[in-house]
Amino acid sequence: MKVLVTGVGGQLGYDVVNELANRGHEAIGTDIADRENLNIFDKTSPMESAPYVKLDITDKEAVLNVINDVKPDAVIHCAAWTAVDAAEDEANLAKVRAINVSGTQNIADACKMNNFKMMYISTDYVFNGQGTEPWKADCKEYAPLSVYGQTKLEGELAVSTTLENYFIVRIAWVFGVNGNNFIKTMLNVGKRFDTLRVVNDQIGTPTYTYDLARLLVDINETEKYGYYHASNEGEY
Repeated sequence: MKVLVTGVGGQLGYDVVNELANRGHEAIGTDIADRENLNIFDKTSPMESAPYVKLDITDKEAVLNVINDVKPDAVIHCAAWTAVDAAEDEANLAKVRAINVSGTQNIADACKMNNFKMMYISTDYVFNGQGTEPWKADCKEYAPLSVYGQTKLEGELAVSTTLENYFIVRIAWVFGVNGNNFIKTMLNVGKRFDTLRVVNDQIGTPTYTYDLARLLVDINETEKYGYYHASNEGEY
């Protein structure tokens, strides 16, 4: 299978490309930066030999050109604005929407034109976080409380209303080798302070991107389209 992966400069996209390559699939990575500026390529990693295409997903014409040129069997869309707090800044609103909504729509449109299947990586932020039990994958009680959550929900809707062959996978609290995450933050802060205090009003399951990447490729190898929720505690 030939698979185009967006956002390979991030912690999840990087592991997805490696997992695809390890299974013998042809993986093509994309991100907005030049290859030499990503600082993710390692000679010991399959990512090193994977083809790479610089791509701004907010550029509709560029997206269509790349997908038409690559002609993948599937697209795994990991690229997103994920800085939740920064998304609330008025100066960032247009950019957040361009990436999470318009960029996703561009990819969905290109996949529809070519009849390619698409996997969209979403988030639990599409809900309000007030539940007492895990959200079900088919739950439609959307109630995002943040710009990030709202734009990721609009990205979901762009995919589900445009395509028939799609996977929407909602994830949470991811951590990996690349990028910033809660685990790295705690390790760094722990080096400077003897005692750490953090908020206790949030409940989640830290999910290792290496494990998540294996699940995403498992799903992508099927035609079991629809919605999924995934974490290291389990998937359903």
